[in-house]
Amino acid sequence: MSPLHLHHEHHAGATVITLAGEIDLASAPALRQFIADVRQRPADQLIFDMANVSFVDSSGLRVLLDAFAVAQQHGGGVHLTALAGAPARLIETTQLGEHLRLHTSTAIALAAILTAPDLPASGDISTAEIYPEQSPAQSVR
Repeated sequence: MSPLHLHHEHHAGATVITLAGEIDLASAPALRQFIADVRQRPADQLIFDMANVSFVDSSGLRVLLDAFAVAQQHGGGVHLTALAGAPARLIETTQLGEHLRLHTSTAIALAAILTAPDLPASGDISTAEIYPEQSPAQSVR
């Protein structure tokens, strides 16, 4: 089990939360509290940099969905960046890419927010683009 490391940066209308490690039953409460502590306004855009996240279980997914629900209620949004491996497969399998905005990098997510903060989910990539040669039922090498 890899502990979850959390870091944040504030930008105009957005909070970037950089995660490293595993988001699971053990770390989900800390992530939930971290989001509550660092979110400046409920309407802010939350960007989760997932580049160094190796695993997400249903508890971690619940935290991300709860952050999305709060953001959506207040006119904000949730963005996931740099998804790879098991976390990317989870987002693809659960079809959450239809609700959360997906981006290849945090810089692209910030640029998207600055140019079009009210766009619906999709971002600059889809989960099909993460694994273009795979269908959702196939495993990834």
